[in-house]
Amino acid sequence: MAQRNVVITGCSSGIGLDTAVFLAKNESKKYKVYACMRNLAKKGPLVEKAGDSLDKTLFILEMDVKSETSVNKAIKHVLDVDGRVDVLINNAGIGLMGALEHQSMETIRNIYETNYTGVVHGIRAVLPSMKKRKSGRIITVSSVGGLIGMPMNAVYCSTKFAVWGLSEALAPELNEYNINISLIEPGPVVTEFLNAVDSKGFGGAQEGDDITKSLIDKLGQMFKAIAAVSQSGEDIAKYILQAMEDESPHFHYITNESYVEMAKKKFIDVTGDKIANSSFDDFFSGK
Repeated sequence: MAQRNVVITGCSSGIGLDTAVFLAKNESKKYKVYACMRNLAKKGPLVEKAGDSLDKTLFILEMDVKSETSVNKAIKHVLDVDGRVDVLINNAGIGLMGALEHQSMETIRNIYETNYTGVVHGIRAVLPSMKKRKSGRIITVSSVGGLIGMPMNAVYCSTKFAVWGLSEALAPELNEYNINISLIEPGPVVTEFLNAVDSKGFGGAQEGDDITKSLIDKLGQMFKAIAAVSQSGEDIAKYILQAMEDESPHFHYITNESYVEMAKKKFIDVTGDKIANSSFDDFFSGK
């Protein structure tokens, strides 16, 4: 059986790194992984963790998902070498937490260009060849925050909601070409991504009115407490593999059972009231 060519974005750390290594080290050697990252100077951890799979089943490519030119160049390389991309895994992303008015527009635009526009660039780059072959899978690492708007997380959640809308609209079109599209929706994950949000994402704690200050303070405390329900990057990689291998893949893969009940509230309530009227604490307890 021919190897399946898998392109993964955002592989310098976190879920992307863990998924690239997890697939490349699969005993069957059935995956040829192109692990992409914006800055090749940060490839050290991936190289170390890849071990003997480097340049055998795992190949590192430069790709800045914010640049259409960069994305197209990387995908063209894969097509020139192998003739096809079987699976695109959109993983690159940036986190941000805090009050909306405390974030600069520059920061907000940067997150949209990475979390949403970066996904658009990737999908646009692979679709012509996938449609021609009438085969392919597109898997995007989203978040439970792309299903349910989380307080003090408006910018990040809105980018993931946009990815949901994009993917849901594309799904029936792509079915006609035998191309499946799925969203992987983790809760908290113990990665450098989570650490970065924890250290940088509560800007403005000393700004604004007393209510905002108290909510940001409570958010910081909750953020440390959610470590108890956090998953590892490899846990998420297993769900990604499931979406790659399922004969009839789901559109949504919620990876953390702690958040399933909250998602059910939304999916059975067309008014949206169950979510909108939840308490601040409910969002971080999974109730």
